[in-house]
Amino acid sequence: MCTLVLSSVLMACGIGPLQKAPLEPAPDMFGITDRSAEQYLARAEQAPEPDAFSWRVLAIRAWLQQGNVAAAEPQLERLRQQATLAQRPLLTLLEGATALAAGNTGLAGQRLAAVDTKALAPGAAGYYLLLQANRFEQQQQPIDAAKMLIERHDTLAGQEQNAGLERIYQLLTQASPLALRQAQNDGNSEAVNGWLRLMAILNDTHAQPGQRRWQLQSWRKAYPNHPGHRYLSDSAEAAARLDAYQPAHIAVLLPLGGQLAEQADAIRNGMLSAHQGQASRLSFFDTNGRDMARLYQDIQQAGVDFILGPLLKENIDALTSLDPALPVFALNRPAHQPVLPHRYYFSLSPEAEAAEAAYHMWEQGHHQPLVFAPGNELGRRVAAEFNSQWQQLSGQQARLAYFNNQQSIESDVRRALNSGNPAVAGAGVIRGSSEVALPAGPIDSVFMVSNTTETRFILPYFDFVRDSRAARLPTYVTSRSYVPGGEPPMSELNGLQLADMPWLFGGAPQLMEEVETLWPTVGSSWLRLFAFGYDALTLIPQLTQLREGAPPVPALSGLLSLGEDGVVQRRLQWMEYRDGEWQSGNEQPVPGE
Repeated sequence: MCTLVLSSVLMACGIGPLQKAPLEPAPDMFGITDRSAEQYLARAEQAPEPDAFSWRVLAIRAWLQQGNVAAAEPQLERLRQQATLAQRPLLTLLEGATALAAGNTGLAGQRLAAVDTKALAPGAAGYYLLLQANRFEQQQQPIDAAKMLIERHDTLAGQEQNAGLERIYQLLTQASPLALRQAQNDGNSEAVNGWLRLMAILNDTHAQPGQRRWQLQSWRKAYPNHPGHRYLSDSAEAAARLDAYQPAHIAVLLPLGGQLAEQADAIRNGMLSAHQGQASRLSFFDTNGRDMARLYQDIQQAGVDFILGPLLKENIDALTSLDPALPVFALNRPAHQPVLPHRYYFSLSPEAEAAEAAYHMWEQGHHQPLVFAPGNELGRRVAAEFNSQWQQLSGQQARLAYFNNQQSIESDVRRALNSGNPAVAGAGVIRGSSEVALPAGPIDSVFMVSNTTETRFILPYFDFVRDSRAARLPTYVTSRSYVPGGEPPMSELNGLQLADMPWLFGGAPQLMEEVETLWPTVGSSWLRLFAFGYDALTLIPQLTQLREGAPPVPALSGLLSLGEDGVVQRRLQWMEYRDGEWQSGNEQPVPGE
């Protein structure tokens, strides 16, 4: 009777002698392993699936961390027999970990390469990156190991994250600055490239203090939220503003030999003229036929602290791939332009002049321009740049039409002026997205992508096709149509508006007089390149201030400003042709006046 009463009391209290304690839910199988393998295995024996699978994975990982491969392998074999289709990628991951714990990095690499990383949950993906880092470290590849840990960083928290950062830093201190620079590429994440750039600077024991300071300032500007900031001892206030460049030794990279030797010579003479009276040293390096990696080594050995050039796009790309630890002011605009505080680009491209023409025509109050360009690659490229700039300004497309040759010019002009359907045979129209308004309304201006000969030939056809008695449509051209002053008047050009460098229109007369005395036979193309070199050298001390919003600088080649992307922007001087002379009522001030 007493026994029955006691049993009833125990049942009423809910603590019957046969009731089991609730089972512990399985933690993340790829989280921290803070127990012994035997404890994990004991939990696995009590838990139902799939929790039992998770406990066994934790047990295997705990044994592998201790280097006890012999104990881990039987449990791994058991999982192979029980694993579902969804669990099999995890087994491949554990097989890689087992091979790595056994010291077989080759087999580990094969197994890890077979892992379908897209099928991994975040915890498993982090473990995969950790295994890859361990493998690369065992293979004496610290940069690759660090890259794996950098990609894993955001999956960690708290003390684990701090420990991960310290391991990244220690791994990268083992690499040379050259190896770190060569490892940077567009395939890396921003975090990886940030680490590689930072450690290339910190590991360079031969850098001058001033150069090292601006490099770190530049890095801070490029990576304001990077975790590598914790390894910079100087204060954040030092990064508030980049110091102005005051280079002691400038390397100028130009194709001084080969087909472009004459053009390079004009640029060099402009630089030498601008350099007169300066204390810095100017060294010219011929890029013609040179490997950029070896040329960069020569530059470093020469003690250079600033690079001006190269001129050719392919050489700029090659130099960029080396990620030089020096400021670079390239003399062209390649397709790939890394936006970095110490990278700048300056060019005299026809595309830039087309963008300037679009901006000017918009300022003049035009709403429906016609772009008339040759149907070749250059013409289409320049027309597309005008159209892009026009869309940004007006919200609608310009009308783009193309001409083919002298024989078809009349029909090409007639079709281009046809407001009903300009996109007929002989003329082409570039269509934009459906979100951009299509051209509508009568044409009120013309931008011609033409050289001097083409302009003189085409303009009369525009007058003839429209009506010779009607006023000519306002017509704009760029420097390719320039006619030197003093030549016999060309009445067909009267009223033509042209954009070009201020100094070709009488700016800096003293400098022009000196140039004409030294080089009396050169033409306008040579003079433009001379001004290009002159301005490039003159701009160096002003680059950082211009990038931070300083007012534009009046120069020989135009009114120069700098975008946040490091690209020099030129506002040209617009002049009107009248009876053999270029005339304007508001000339820009230029140096030397």
